[in-house]
Amino acid sequence: MNFDALLPTGTILANRYEICNPLGEGGTGIVYLAKDNKLNDFRAIKQMAAEYVSIEEYTKAVSDFRREAELLSKIKHPSIPRFYDYFVADGYYYLVMEYITGITLLDLLEQIQKPISEKRATKWGIKLCEVLSYIHNYEPPIIYRDMKPANIMYNKELNQLYIIDFGTARFVAALQMVDVTAVGTLGYAPPELFHGIVRPETDIYSLGATLIHLLVGRCPNFNLNYGFNFAQNPSPSQLNLSISPQMDEILVKAVSMRPSDRYSSAEELKQALINHLATILS
Repeated sequence: MNFDALLPTGTILANRYEICNPLGEGGTGIVYLAKDNKLNDFRAIKQMAAEYVSIEEYTKAVSDFRREAELLSKIKHPSIPRFYDYFVADGYYYLVMEYITGITLLDLLEQIQKPISEKRATKWGIKLCEVLSYIHNYEPPIIYRDMKPANIMYNKELNQLYIIDFGTARFVAALQMVDVTAVGTLGYAPPELFHGIVRPETDIYSLGATLIHLLVGRCPNFNLNYGFNFAQNPSPSQLNLSISPQMDEILVKAVSMRPSDRYSSAEELKQALINHLATILS
């Protein structure tokens, strides 16, 4: 999708939601600010193309969309925008979500023009591990698959992080961990994701890559098949000399090429970060 297909201001969806303006465009659709005329409140509405070849495929796609939207609507976590409604209209899927204010971590980096401090990045890493632990232990489990600075919103007034762009494309049932659609971003997605394999360690890698970006100020060089390959490329602490050896070790382990070499769970990575934070504060 692109902005050539933008919904005009004032468009009414589902006899309820009035489009105000576009908020942004991602890999899976366009997000709009809209007013819920029924509740007199603002919502974020994501519009995604309903791609299909046959009527049978379309029917199944709509059924899957509704099933996954219903599952996501039950998620309750302070760092995940609430899902309020969903519908299909005129060849598009629509998700109605909580409207979050703030700035993405990518925009924040561009604004401050320097890397995030190790103390702050460690605290944020702990919070993001808590989100991953929640969704990985949800029933059925959910693998986010696209964590990166551009998909994390920060509200300074509330001192709160939010994972945004949490659409139905991120839902993966526990038994469906192979032959999945490769939803991810180069530099933040691990090599196995591009081979149709997804597992909790997939999100561990993406969080590690995100923390590296925050601490270095950019996403380092990577290889589609080998990831960051620190055996041949500079490690995070070589790219930013202020990064401690302990944090460097945590980051390198989190983005290991092989999933089995990474932290086995978000809880394990969280504990490593908590232990490291204790040394920073001591």
